[in-house]
Amino acid sequence: MNPKIEIRQDMTIGYPKRRLGGQSSDLKLAKAEGDIVLDSGRHLLLARNGRGKTTLLKTLAGLIPAIDGQFSVAGQIQYIDEELRFDPELTSKQIFKAFFTNGLLERALGYAERLELDVKKPYGKLSKGNRQKVTLILAETKACDGKSQVMLLDEPFSGLDFHVRDEVDAIWRENSDGVVRLVCVHPDEPTLRAESAVVINDGTIRQLEVEGALDWFETRKSLN
Repeated sequence: MNPKIEIRQDMTIGYPKRRLGGQSSDLKLAKAEGDIVLDSGRHLLLARNGRGKTTLLKTLAGLIPAIDGQFSVAGQIQYIDEELRFDPELTSKQIFKAFFTNGLLERALGYAERLELDVKKPYGKLSKGNRQKVTLILAETKACDGKSQVMLLDEPFSGLDFHVRDEVDAIWRENSDGVVRLVCVHPDEPTLRAESAVVINDGTIRQLEVEGALDWFETRKSLN
């Protein structure tokens, strides 16, 4: 099965009304202005803060319902954000051993070396950036289990320096077969290679074709 995300025209994201919380109607953030199809490869998710980037990712992950309309996700879903936490006394190596064995464990440790992660240091003493490395390594290693993957990444480069970002980018290129990555990126990211971009702007969700790399500084001019 080839991984794929399909968002149907008029699919609307937001939060259902909560009578007990004083919210008498649905809070609608954005609606798809046309059908969106994301096949294998990397797709960027772009919008200013508060426009619905995280809400869209959580909707596609099945964590919150769509307000209206339909979408479908084919493949094993991974939602990757900064909320993942572990026992502060465990080392990164112990965490990887808890999830993986044999070849996958060796792959995880190999990624750790490439990302300059000290796997012997307790998780609780890691910096924000190094904790992010642990999350990314877990997700990427899991994506190597041979199953079609849909990876929904919410600002995965937060806390990482440019050298590590480049290495993550290289790992993603190596593991591009059978993986759909929808990557929410921050305005700090100057240029990223992608097959397309999903843009949330003026309450609409639309897809932009990208030829090779998308220059955020040009794209953000059209965002409000």
